[in-house]
Amino acid sequence: MDSCIVKTVKQCRSCGHRGLERIVSLGDTPLANALSSEIHLAEKQKRHPLDLGVCPTCSLVQLLDSVPPEDLFSEYLYFSSFSESFINHARSIADRFIEQLRLDSGSLVVEVGSNDGYLLQFFKQKGIPVLGIEPARNIARFAREEKDIETLNDFFGRSLAEQLAQKGLFADLIIANNVLAHVNDSNGVVSGMRKILKPNGVISIQTPYLIQMLDHTE
Repeated sequence: MDSCIVKTVKQCRSCGHRGLERIVSLGDTPLANALSSEIHLAEKQKRHPLDLGVCPTCSLVQLLDSVPPEDLFSEYLYFSSFSESFINHARSIADRFIEQLRLDSGSLVVEVGSNDGYLLQFFKQKGIPVLGIEPARNIARFAREEKDIETLNDFFGRSLAEQLAQKGLFADLIIANNVLAHVNDSNGVVSGMRKILKPNGVISIQTPYLIQMLDHTE
């Protein structure tokens, strides 16, 4: 088994409290989506600790070890457009925001973790400028080349937000669907969003809720 160097989380990702409590240990596990090709099946996969903890101060449930995001997301297998029902859901989200916020050709919609342009395409079809931010090289390239969605291949946070602000890019709507649960610096992502949000802009965040997942046996 290959050994992997991961960073042990010493304080809560949200409130900074030191002293997270371990609640579940699933041992050493290969990365999700790290599927081997047929010729590599006999090779030993890298494994990472998968221990779940909770912050006694703010109750945020989180992993106790941090894998470098470059290892997780630089190349990614999941394309959001795979699911027709999810695409229909994305279309309804876009239509609702366009109507509620009265978005037009003078607006800007930014999506953090934009995947293959599954959502931004519906804003663009209505003539609304969009900007996707997607860390996976293969998916960002697909969004640009196949769907003509302007997409930055980068990780979003304070640093990238500063760069966008310096270019005068400020959003009327910022969307982050299923993103915060996957980042180590959640506070940095949120503060970055605030940095590029127009005064009357809106941030829309969707993230799993653990209690609901347990209640529904998800």
